Amino acid sequence: MLLNLAKINRPSKIIELLETTANKKEKKILSFFENGLIIPLMYQSELSGLFIISDKISSREFTEDDLEFLSILGNQISVAIENTWLYEAEKKATKQLRETQQQLVHSERLAALGEMSAKVAHEINNPLGIIKNYLLLTNKLVVDNKKSIEYLDIVDNEIDRIAKIVSELLDFHRPRGFEFQRVDIAKLATSVISLMSRQFEKNKVIIEKRFDPNIPEIEISPEGIKQVFLNLIINSYDAMPDGGQVRIAITTVGDEISICFSDTGPGIPPELVPRIFEPFFTTKEPSKGTGLGLSVCYGIIKKHNGSITFHNEESGGCFEIRLPLINKDRKYEPNI
Repeated sequence: MLLNLAKINRPSKIIELLETTANKKEKKILSFFENGLIIPLMYQSELSGLFIISDKISSREFTEDDLEFLSILGNQISVAIENTWLYEAEKKATKQLRETQQQLVHSERLAALGEMSAKVAHEINNPLGIIKNYLLLTNKLVVDNKKSIEYLDIVDNEIDRIAKIVSELLDFHRPRGFEFQRVDIAKLATSVISLMSRQFEKNKVIIEKRFDPNIPEIEISPEGIKQVFLNLIINSYDAMPDGGQVRIAITTVGDEISICFSDTGPGIPPELVPRIFEPFFTTKEPSKGTGLGLSVCYGIIKKHNGSITFHNEESGGCFEIRLPLINKDRKYEPNI
């Protein structure tokens, strides 16, 4: 069906058409079409748009051949528009499915590795305690031998490092402090920042806070989220040995709270970003990281039904945490 503008009473039909199908900007454009044709773009009996054609330059009227051609063209445009919408919808659905599958695989891998890590950690703890006790006894026997004491101190430090790894393995399997309560997330972040303030000042690292003033309280595990914040701040600190800036921003985005930790460090190579939440994967030197910190953070945030992602910026990188404002389906696990 083609509507000839030259033959329609503008004060009624055209104005009605403009009011029901066009927005303000489109109405302004359509007002310039004194004569011409309106071609409804129909798909499966539904109006998907309008194809507006002005009058001919020659001022001649449209012929039957013109109308037939434009009708066919309108049908083809309608099909093309519908195909575009279907393609975009399928593309979006495929992307969401792929992301969901990746999250599921990652979660299952973390769960399996977490159980294995917990068993290994428990088995290591017993002999580790025995070694530590005998090391103390040996220290008393070699009081006069400085070289032996030096060697024993090295062994003692390495045992402490093993103990730390074991502790992180247990945290990875079942993070501690999961008692949920309503918390002011801005105050919690400020308290974590204060723990590092002196160390940051000493190494010329500046912390900038950008907190929205009307952030509502949310139901979280204070100790769990504090552990995540501290881990991310320390990561930024380690990435800037010569000083720099850490920016922490807290905002409300829809029905979620967004917490961003940005720094002016070197960022992470793009090819390594997909692996940063894998257990035992680290970009730090072996003596400075076990590769469990971000995995633990990932697990804690997932138990809050939230998300944690990373992206590089022009200067440095940014970790973004999303936590739901209303967390009815949080994954509670009692402390053991």
